[in-house]
Amino acid sequence: MESKVFILDQTTIKKLLTIFKLVIPDFQRNFVWKKKKKEQLLASLFRGFPIGAITLYQDKNAYYIIDGLQRINTLNQYLARPGTIISFEAFFKKAEPELREYMIKKQLDIELPLLKKSIRTWYDNLNNLYEFEKVSVFYSVLNKGNAKLARLFSDLELVEGLLDILKSKIEIVHDDIALIIYKGSKEDLPELFKNINTGSVALSQYEILQSVWNDYILDSSLIQDTREAFGRELELIQNEYEIDAIKEAGTFDIFKNIVGLNHMICCEEECSVLFPGFKREPKPFESGIVKYYDNDSIAFEIYSTLLCNAPNQIVKAIDQVYKQEDSAKISRFINQINQVILEALHQAVQELKRRNAGLLESKYHALYILAGIIFSKYDIHVETLTVTQTEENKKIYSISLDIEQHKRDKWFVGEKRQVGFLNIQLENLLGMKSDSSHNKNNTASQPAGLRIKIENQIIAANTVKGFYTKIFQYLDDQFDLKDYVPYATGKKRYLVNHTMHHINGDMFLAPIRVGDYYIETHKSRSGALRDVYNYMKHIGVDVEYIE
Repeated sequence: MESKVFILDQTTIKKLLTIFKLVIPDFQRNFVWKKKKKEQLLASLFRGFPIGAITLYQDKNAYYIIDGLQRINTLNQYLARPGTIISFEAFFKKAEPELREYMIKKQLDIELPLLKKSIRTWYDNLNNLYEFEKVSVFYSVLNKGNAKLARLFSDLELVEGLLDILKSKIEIVHDDIALIIYKGSKEDLPELFKNINTGSVALSQYEILQSVWNDYILDSSLIQDTREAFGRELELIQNEYEIDAIKEAGTFDIFKNIVGLNHMICCEEECSVLFPGFKREPKPFESGIVKYYDNDSIAFEIYSTLLCNAPNQIVKAIDQVYKQEDSAKISRFINQINQVILEALHQAVQELKRRNAGLLESKYHALYILAGIIFSKYDIHVETLTVTQTEENKKIYSISLDIEQHKRDKWFVGEKRQVGFLNIQLENLLGMKSDSSHNKNNTASQPAGLRIKIENQIIAANTVKGFYTKIFQYLDDQFDLKDYVPYATGKKRYLVNHTMHHINGDMFLAPIRVGDYYIETHKSRSGALRDVYNYMKHIGVDVEYIE
């Protein structure tokens, strides 16, 4: 596993903009603060107030902007073209008193309006980063203007003195800025961005993903619904952001699709039955459609759950989809996924209303229910980009919607509120699906998901519970385990114990009982294999992994 490293650093705005190789993709350049917000940022800087740390992801010599894009864009624009944010009149008003003093001190025989005209030409034509510091640029403007000005300012020392006054009204004196530099796996970026981003942009999740992966194009003619929904989402941020609408209409990609799907989910007024934690903030459109809820990430988590069986692996999920290069096939697959998700959402809402079942305020509970409904009716294969409807698996459907049982077992509460618990329950659902398929086809040609060789005997199952039940039934029959129980897998947790308690006193989260012993099955498949292998070695039993 790649380690996560955060480095705290400090630099200056000038070094950040001129030395760091910042990666600002085309899409992000389309989302720019309105003038008022830019002015507010500059006002804070001019008063010496900090503007918050900039968070960057370092990939070799490039730095991807994770948090701080709009601040960087604003600073870059202002320090290259100050007139686009601060009008010339506002700028000149600040400089005028010192200009008059300078003219008197140097006994310059010239009227201020004439000088002002040349200064306006210089200010309005600044177009490159820190160009306002260059004496040669200002000197050139003065010498191309009025002949009297040209003669008067042939003395470079006078030009430098005049420019020092003008520069002082543009430059940011207190330009120290804090940096948080992240080094680690790019798969952690979406979660990192969601946790640290300080902005209020509806498309925050999209921005970070698109900032690192910007070549995942879709055929929009095959995915019309989410394309239209993405267009509505853009309308919501026009009050604070300038958007290059023509450029946005030019391409459609996987991330815009998921943002559009997210928008469609939030336009379902009754979706709060499934997502009780959603914040209600109705925003109507001229078409009559209303976006009822403020959420910008649930569709990303649903996609990740369906394609990777975990809600926090969206990068891995999308990378898997785009291993194929057939854009039309990818687009049809994505369109099918969209339809399956919306169908399951409607079905979940209706079932929960019919049962009058209130969910825990946990998005993982909602994701489990959605995944269960979908797994009970569809086979989704990312490798082949296929979505196939199957005969309904009533067991999966029933378990995933047994809300009262979930509450009795304290699912998605306390320690079980963590993402690891959801991942294990998703694996169990898929294990049930695989078991059902094996039984129906009555074939041994498809190996179970968990397999290990003990004393020349292969033990296999599709769920961790099933796997551990078979393992410990075999051990209980063949060996005396009393000297090898309890057995710890770490400083806090037991694999097997005489009671349902871990070392630290916590209860087992998913216990089974075999003979006189309790076994903790709250594990991922890889963790289950690793722990049982180590236990076999501990008690001196021959054991082998099976590929």
